[in-house]
Amino acid sequence: MNYQYPDVRLIIFSKPPIAGKCKTRLIPMLGEQRAAELHHELTHACLQECTQEQLCETELWCGSSIDHPFFKSLAHCYPVTLMQQQGKNLGERMYNAFQSMSDRKFSIIIGTDCPVMSRAYIQNAIDALSDTKDIVIGPAEDGGYVLLGLCRPEQQLFTDIQWGSGSVYQETMQRIAQLNLSYTVLETLWDLDRPADYRRYKNEQSKIIINKYSSL
Repeated sequence: MNYQYPDVRLIIFSKPPIAGKCKTRLIPMLGEQRAAELHHELTHACLQECTQEQLCETELWCGSSIDHPFFKSLAHCYPVTLMQQQGKNLGERMYNAFQSMSDRKFSIIIGTDCPVMSRAYIQNAIDALSDTKDIVIGPAEDGGYVLLGLCRPEQQLFTDIQWGSGSVYQETMQRIAQLNLSYTVLETLWDLDRPADYRRYKNEQSKIIINKYSSL
């Protein structure tokens, strides 16, 4: 396949939409089944956005067996390679994914929880890495990050970080400074994790529908 950026690999982390096992902070609001359906919806939207226009090679790193029917169906729908996440925590799993860079010059990792993630945003990250930067990072409004791109694995970026807390971005930036690495910070985006995020998500969807029909 002829990619626009053959030296870049996009890593997408995901898990299967099992009721009670995903979007757990939204379960009190939505219930287990609807929370799982939302994760299913977000994953498809992310893959559809990121795999259009053959931007770069895309790998879907699975939080359970790659033989799970959900992941097999995604590989059938989208041009992605299924890979198995490995590690005891999120940091180890991300570092192990970056270590498999093989002959790629850059690797970028995202999740499926950011409804406003776009090809343009990823392209901005690629351009930043190509501009002699060691790291590109996309902050999240909740204190984490929605994107991380590296030209080489840096284990210290993934060790002893308080994953899931509101200090992940700050801790990561401190490590970047300690390692004396060059970096670019992208626009801050938001993840869909909490009830307020879900209301924001539904409000944005309503605006899209209204704009669509008002233009007819």
